[in-house]
Amino acid sequence: MMGDLSGPFVNAVDRHRGYLLIRRPGMRARDALMVNGFDIIGQNRTLQIHWGKRIAGFLVDCIVVLAPVWMLLFFLGERRVASYGVVSGIGFFAYSTVSERLWRKTVGKALAGLEVRPVAGAMTLGKAAVRNVPKLFWFLFPLLDTIAGLLVEGDPRQRFSDRILGTTVAQSSLVHVRLHRIESPQ
Repeated sequence: MMGDLSGPFVNAVDRHRGYLLIRRPGMRARDALMVNGFDIIGQNRTLQIHWGKRIAGFLVDCIVVLAPVWMLLFFLGERRVASYGVVSGIGFFAYSTVSERLWRKTVGKALAGLEVRPVAGAMTLGKAAVRNVPKLFWFLFPLLDTIAGLLVEGDPRQRFSDRILGTTVAQSSLVHVRLHRIESPQ
């Protein structure tokens, strides 16, 4: 049947008040509907572009960090896979922490036009370090951190660790403010 939305979201019109409700199983009439990132990412092109840029930036950062670390380990004669994972994680963590503390962006974020911004206060070394703890396990935890951030209610642009620390990743081109002098007529 055309227009049938069989699944967790069912649209129903309240004819007495004239507005559209989205009902989920177990909801009562006065329950508020809270949305998460997965609820809106399919329809919000801006959010899709934001996460596309973040993923592209992460992949560039992987190349920037992992290529030199892996080449160094290879030339030193190290062949254990665990060594590659541990040393790469420490390198990724150090690179991201220092870059985000000093410039609020990594090479990948800079190429994607993004930067890390604190929601409140300054971007401290502590915030940068805790924010980048998932990168110690760069092969799995950033993905889990992103999924967890999209599953909970709130700003869908934030990873879970961003929510805890009060940081977010934003367009760097939209952050800068230009000041122009206005000359008074004489």
